Amino acid sequence: MIELTALQADALKELFNIGVGRAARSLSLMVRDEVKLSTPEVTLARPDEVATALLGSEFRQLSMVMMDFSGPFNALAILLFPERNALSIVSHMLEAQISPEELAEFEQEAMCEVGNIILNACISALADELKVEFHGELPVHYFSDTDALPFLVDPCNQTSDQMVLLLQIHLTMRQEQIQGHLIFLLSVSSLNALLEHVDAYLVHFGIS
Repeated sequence: MIELTALQADALKELFNIGVGRAARSLSLMVRDEVKLSTPEVTLARPDEVATALLGSEFRQLSMVMMDFSGPFNALAILLFPERNALSIVSHMLEAQISPEELAEFEQEAMCEVGNIILNACISALADELKVEFHGELPVHYFSDTDALPFLVDPCNQTSDQMVLLLQIHLTMRQEQIQGHLIFLLSVSSLNALLEHVDAYLVHFGIS
């Protein structure tokens, strides 16, 4: 199993922190109030480890946005929140007292917009700092639960040639802190390509 060195983990943490900082500024403009995104904690795991060890009872019902990115390395990027947290985000974005039924109507569209902002900000930060280019597909929203996550438990999609970069984040919007995760599903070859670029990035700054 591939493992991150301490330097690689720190570099990825800083690179993704640039991305979430950009995302926080964009979201703040959208809701016309300060939005904070915490510095992400970055870990590397196998897909089955994410399903069994991380996504516990709090994450039973999920609202998730998925985007495919291709470039010097390819990744399936996922923004994942417990559904009740996603509804809280949507209610803050709408700035209106509406019923739960009306709120649910807007959830998919609003979460796609949030996912598009956050995931694209993270990938664009990687692209800018690593001097590479990516192409991103349109975001797709799913409702799921921890027993039916397609990218983690579907035998047709899951192979041993996959690794997960897992980023835990906290989003603070109008004084409410909301926990979520960014997941980047990569093949082993794509992960190795990413780490080669990270190593070159460190060498560029005289760190090795």
